[in-house]
Order: sequence, then C-alpha cells, then structure tokens
Amino acid sequence: MPTRHGRHISKRRSRRRRQGRKFVWFLVLAVTAGLVSAYALSQAPGTTSRTLSPRPSSTSTPGSPGTGEVFADSVVKIDVLGDSYTAGSVEGGRGAANWTRLVGTRFTDRGDTVELNVMAQPGSGYIARGNEGLAFREIATLRLREDTDVVLVFGSRNDGLQTDDAMYAAAKSLYSDVRDRAPGARIVAVGPVWPQDTAPDFIQANNEAMARAASEEDVRYVDALAAGWFAGDNTGLISEDGVHPTDVGHDYLAGKIFPLLEDALREVRAA
Repeated sequence: MPTRHGRHISKRRSRRRRQGRKFVWFLVLAVTAGLVSAYALSQAPGTTSRTLSPRPSSTSTPGSPGTGEVFADSVVKIDVLGDSYTAGSVEGGRGAANWTRLVGTRFTDRGDTVELNVMAQPGSGYIARGNEGLAFREIATLRLREDTDVVLVFGSRNDGLQTDDAMYAAAKSLYSDVRDRAPGARIVAVGPVWPQDTAPDFIQANNEAMARAASEEDVRYVDALAAGWFAGDNTGLISEDGVHPTDVGHDYLAGKIFPLLEDALREVRAA
C-alpha cells in the first residue's frame, strides 16, 4: 500500500512532466513564429527575392508600367478558292508539292505563321460545279472564314462557254459575297490559265468579264493570260495531258502567287 510520502513524490513528478510538455510546446510556437516573420520580411519592398518574368501580352497598353512590349496577333489567315490547279491532281501538286504548301513554307521561312484554308474543288469555277457539285460561291458560303486576312480566288477555265452577262454576274456575286462574309480581308482574283499559246475566245471573254466585275468590287485582278503564265516553253511545267501542272509547275505557281499574297498582307498590316 503506497505511503503518504510516496504519493507526494508521485505528484511532484507528474507536475514536472506537465511543465516539461508546456516548455516543448512553447519552443515549437516560438520557432514557427520566427519562420513566419522571416518569410514576411523576405517579401517586403526593398528585399531581394526571385520572381517570375511577366509574359508578353497582346492586351498590354504601351507605356503602362510592368506590361512590357505590345505583341500583335502574328497568325496570318489566307483562304484560297480554286479548282484542280489549286487542289492538285494525279499529274502533280499532291501533298508537300502543292503550290499552297510551298507558299506556306515560304512564309514560315521568313518568320510568319500562316493558316491556309484551301477550298479547292477540281472541276469547279464561278459557274461550273466541281466534283462535289459546288461552284466557287457555294464553297465560299460553306467554308470561308469570317476573320481571314486574305482571300485568293484562282481560276477557272472550267466555266467554259458562257454569256458575258452570266459570267459577269457570277463573278460580281462571288466578290460581293466574299466581301460581306470577310469584311476585313483583302481579295485577290487570278483569272484562268491557258498553257497553250493562245486561249480560245470564250476563255478570253470570261476573263474580261471577271476583270470588269473585280474592278467594280474593288478586287485586285491578275490577268494570268495577259501576264503569260505558262506561256511559251512550259516543258516540264504542264503534264502530258496539256492541262494540269506537274510538281515543277506547282513550284512555278508558288513563285507567281507568293508575291501577290505578300502585297495583300502588306496592305492588311498597313490598314
């Protein structure tokens, strides 16, 4: 049976243990408070600390402190309407050899990011319906981007024999629709190409009607017949079928069309 003296000793030991635990907790709290204070001081003005550099923003205001340089949207959007001269064929212009891809590469090589929307349908034209049953105007209605920067219309010899009124009305309607759908875009139209020495009268007549409509709709028109595209010795440029460009012919077209798109983009950026 424990004595009175033993009970006193037990109580004193219990008090010491409780006091010891309180002291340990006091030390923990003190150390924690010190760490918090040190962190707060490290974040105060005038102290050295590592920060993340701000990213450039297209919404930064010039002259605003801390916003840095203004970066404009660098992605160029080009929409192309065309026939097999644009789509490519079994004779040439498939994949990376296509003139649209070659033009895109030229822009990339000089540091421009380009998004090409190629709306090409073999057999199509201003009036002629292509292999999917659509003419240029219908294709544009379905696939033309409203925020595109440049629209290129290329062709088409597929329209065949048409009256002047019909050809003019089709061209004018197309240009007007493109303008309404993509009001901020520059529109460039390249007329039909005829690789032989002299184009038939109906192709010449169609070309003149397109040019007249383009003039009235403030569209830059490139008369490929008058400019002599593929004229003269085009050996290697046109396939044995006498119509479709080869891979070399597509490279030739890229050389003709790239400067036109460059000029159009220059106008867009200056506007």
